Order: sequence, then structure tokens, then C-alpha cells
Amino acid sequence: MSHAGKLEVIQLIPILPKAIRKKRGVYADISSFEMRIGKLGKAYGLLILLAGVLAVYVYFLSYLGSDYSPYYGDEYFYYKNSEVFYLTNSLKASFTYSGNGARVFGADAHGPAYPLIYGSIAKVLGWGRLTIPIVNGGILIMALLVLVWNKETTRQTKYFQCLLVIGSPITLFYSITYLPELIQIAGAIGLYLLFQRYLLSISRRDFLILVVYILILGSIRSTWFFAFFGLMVIPGPIKGFGKSIYLFLGLVLPFLYQHFLHEQVPNTFSALGEVVEKKGFWAGMDGVIYNIKRNTYFAFTYTEGYFYTVQKVWIAGSLLFSIFLYRQYKVAQFGIVILVTLIIFNVILYKNYSWVDLRMYTPMTLFLNLVMISSTESRVSTTVLISVNLLSFLLVIPLQLTLIHYRIKPDVRDVPAQTVEEIKTFDSPLVSMDSVLLKNYSVTTLPILTNESEPIRYILQYYSMKMQTPSHVLCEESNQLKVKPVKILSQ
Repeated sequence: MSHAGKLEVIQLIPILPKAIRKKRGVYADISSFEMRIGKLGKAYGLLILLAGVLAVYVYFLSYLGSDYSPYYGDEYFYYKNSEVFYLTNSLKASFTYSGNGARVFGADAHGPAYPLIYGSIAKVLGWGRLTIPIVNGGILIMALLVLVWNKETTRQTKYFQCLLVIGSPITLFYSITYLPELIQIAGAIGLYLLFQRYLLSISRRDFLILVVYILILGSIRSTWFFAFFGLMVIPGPIKGFGKSIYLFLGLVLPFLYQHFLHEQVPNTFSALGEVVEKKGFWAGMDGVIYNIKRNTYFAFTYTEGYFYTVQKVWIAGSLLFSIFLYRQYKVAQFGIVILVTLIIFNVILYKNYSWVDLRMYTPMTLFLNLVMISSTESRVSTTVLISVNLLSFLLVIPLQLTLIHYRIKPDVRDVPAQTVEEIKTFDSPLVSMDSVLLKNYSVTTLPILTNESEPIRYILQYYSMKMQTPSHVLCEESNQLKVKPVKILSQ
């Protein structure tokens, strides 16, 4: 009998005579058994996929040891400035681009949240080379555990959602770095769960929790404040024209937070006000238009490998599926508004290439995918998106293999012990160092406190910007690293 025929039998059973119903019940039992077997098969298939993805993580994480080291320039900032807070309870950065730091607290260009998070946890766990990767991974694992404990979804849905997150190439790539992208992904998971909770209760208490959570996320990365735009499309205690407060918060908070709590570095966003003030409105608009053209071009052409291109397809596909197939859900509308805002912001005022697009868009794209997986719509779209995501995951593995060897066997020299001890003898020095030194020396070994426990600060000349006058210069002469007073250099 065909599957359709069996279903007809099951539907007819309640109205058949008892004698016939007893005989027909055999077919119902068979059909029910087949359905259970099918569900078990899918569940075991998902578990096998999850196990395979986790095995990749275990392989790469097995490389982590006491000799593990930051590799990218930004990683040195996260590492050393978190170490400063761990040792001194101060958010005034040791590594900055100008020697000045932010207007408030003196943090670096990445803001005060990261040294606060890493340094505070290090006070409990201790400080070491692996502190930051462990904290990043621990925060993501906690978010995944909360996702798994969510009682509002089925076990199969949870398997799909976990596979989506850990099967992301961005999750894999940044799991071995000192950059905080796993915290951003964990933030997106938390936002999804709190939003779902609010929609089930529509209570003022849960709405307030959601707002506070957005404020916390915004303090970690200011673009999370764009989540206030998403609140305009959902039911809430504020109605009608009053919702314009969300528009105000989404526009003003990112600017204020960047202006006062981040060290200002040159880009279209930070320089726009200065350009308009000095050269006029149209000069500022010329810079914006040029930035839009460049970012639009790179959106279709920039790549660093097949995985990068496939990931762009996944992001675009996720947004399109959300708009055309899931926009009836308030939680999907919320995510669509935020992701579109991020794209507009990046294209107009920031960068849409060099990993910025993947880092900025991935958390909210994962948010939308979590929404789609948990919905009652057809799983065809989500299966396609997860498959594309996993393809990109596989394609990034060769790059991951290359980069992890740079971290365990860095092709750099240690800062000479004599130089370290010499710097410690200075009186609260401000040391300027060429960014080229980052490629030749392991600056993680640079001291951040003098022998008198006074802070040592460094200027890493990466951007062309006005900087504070240094007291010393760290330079390489005759293939040796030396530190010299600026006064001697100027004579």
C-alpha cells in the first residue's frame, strides 16, 4: 500500500466498525512506527553531523598551549590592554594609536568593555596566554547551553540550531583567535532567546530586560545599539509616535559611545563631522559617496577565498529568505531591520570588505537563521542555508590550518630581556614604536608597568593621525631592538 493510502486508513479508523477498525489498526501502527523511525533517522543524522563538526574544533583546539600567541595587530590591543586592567584595575590603555586613548577612561579604539570583561574574569581564573580564547569560548558555550535548555523548541530544532552556530566558518575561524567575535555570536543567541521570551509574555518586565540587554550589548560593540530600531516594529509599552524614542536611541547612542569611550581613528564615520566643519557639507558628502561606491564594488568583488564568497551568499540568502518567507513573524521583522541597518551603515560610513562584512553581519544573520529554524514553515529554506553554511565551514579549514601554525610557531623574536628591563626603569614612559615591529617581535612580552608600578604606554603608529609626543622611541638598529629617549633623537 502506498504511503498516501496508509494515511487515508488512519484518517478513516475512528468511523469504521469496531471489527474492521481492529484489523485496520495494524496499518496505523505500521505507519506510526515508520514515522518514528524516520524521525530517529533524522535525529541521528544531525547528531553525526554535530559530532563531525565538533571533531574539527577538537583538532584545532588541541594546538592551544602555553606558547600560543596573538597574531593580528588588533589582537595585541585586546591582549595587552586586558592585561593592564587585570594588573591595575585601570581602563587606560597601554597600547593606543595616538598615545591619548579615548576621551573618557582612556581606552583604545575597541572601547572599554573588552579589557573589563577579560581582565575581570582573569582576576578569578588568572592571567595567561590562553585567557582570552578560553573566555571567548566559555561565553559561547554558555549561550549554546541556554539555547539547548530552551523548553519552547523541539529536540530536533535544537540540534539544527546548534549545528547552525558551530557549523559557521566565522565561529570556527575566531575560536582560535584573541578577537571577541564569539562574544558577538553569543550576544546574538541571547538576543534571540530574550526576544522569544518577550513575545510569549508581552510583559513590561521582559521588555525592560530586553532593553537592558541591548544596552549591555551596545557597550560591547556600539553597532548593537541599532537593535533599538528593531523595537519599532514589535508590540511594546510605548505606542505610536512615542516609538520615535527608539529611532533617537539607535542614532545617538552609537555616536556618543564611539565619540567618548573609543579612541578615534580615521574612517568615514569618525571623520565626517570634522570634514564638514573644516571643508563644508559638500566635501563631506563627496567622501560619503566615494565610500558607498567603493563598498558596493567590494561587496560583489572582494574575497579571500571560496569560503568568503560562499559566506556572502549565505548572508544574502538568509536575508532574502527572511524577507520573502518569514516576514510575518515579529521576531524575523526585528532581525531584518537590524541586519539591513548594519548593511546600510557599513556601506555608507564604514567598510564592507576585509572581513568587516563577515564579522559585522554574521551575528544577526545567525539570529535570523535561528528564527527560521524555530518556525513552523517548510525546512527546505533552512536546510539550504545550513548546507551553504557548512560548505563555507569546510572551505575555511585550509586557511585555519595555515594560521594556527603562525600562532603556535610565530615567526617573530622575543623582545630582548635587556630592553624589557631598561623600559621598566623609565619614569611613566610613553614609547612610540613602528608598526613594522609587530611583524618582527612578540610585543606580548613588552612590560606594562615600571619598577615603581607606574603605567607604561605605547604608541603603535598604524593610522595617520595626530599623536601625543612620546618620551621614547622603540626602534630596530643593526637588527637589534633598542629604546631611545626622544630628546637624544632630536639633538
